[in-house]
Formats: sequence, structure tokens, C-alpha cells
Amino acid sequence: MKARSGRLMNFNKGTTTLAFVFDGGVLVAVDSRASMGSYVSSQTVRKVLHITDRLIGTMAGGAADCQFWERHLGRLCKLYELRNKQRITTAAASKMLANIMYSYKGYGLSCGTMIAGYDANTGPALYMVDDQGTRIKNNMFSVGSGST
Repeated sequence: MKARSGRLMNFNKGTTTLAFVFDGGVLVAVDSRASMGSYVSSQTVRKVLHITDRLIGTMAGGAADCQFWERHLGRLCKLYELRNKQRITTAAASKMLANIMYSYKGYGLSCGTMIAGYDANTGPALYMVDDQGTRIKNNMFSVGSGST
């Protein structure tokens, strides 16, 4: 893209996902662009994925990796709820995903995600899980190449 001066403008930022916890829940904001370097393949990607009625996940990294593993997490959470007859907590769901990511460490996955949810006993919760199996709880995260 060229600026009015005729010089090329350099846009090196990609995905940006942001979330923070407040008294009433978790606020999550994401962009909708899929890109690889300077190539933009889509402007309408949905980067917030439904996991359960009280849990969502965000996508940053490889869209295929993020979508596959977060949808798989949704199936595992549903199984947990059917077997145990209670809702899975945000902590337990994020731990499941972190364990999966850790078991595939070194396989070249590209996935940075936030798991956000609301638990009946503890209230709102937010975790970041990356493709190395790292899992961190905090009140605020920004994940993706556009978050630097």
C-alpha cells in the first residue's frame, strides 16, 4: 500500500486477539483477517470458537491447527460433562488443551489461544495456552503477531 508521499507503507502485523476479565465476565476482541506475512487470504475469518455454552477459545497462529484442536477440545468437554453430569471448569478445559499441545510439542503446530469462560463457583476466568503446552492464567492477554 502506498502513502500519499508515494512511499510504500510496511504493515508487518498479523492476528491480534485481546481479552480481559472484569467483574461481570470476560471481554474478548479479535480481528478477522487471515494472513501469512504480507499475503491476506481472507478478511472474514471467525477467530472466536465455541467450546461449550460457557467457554470460548480464540485463534492466533495456523487457522487449521487452532480450529481443529479447539473443536476437539469442545468434544472432550462435552464428553466430560456427559460423564460427570456437571459443567467443566475453565481451568480444567484449558488444562486439557495444554496437555494436548504438550503431547504434540515439536510437531510444528502453530497455535496460540485464549480460553475464556464463566464458572458458577469462581466466576470469570481467562487462560492462555500455546503450542508448546504452556498454560497461564491472568486477568488480561494479547495473543498473536499483531499484539507486539
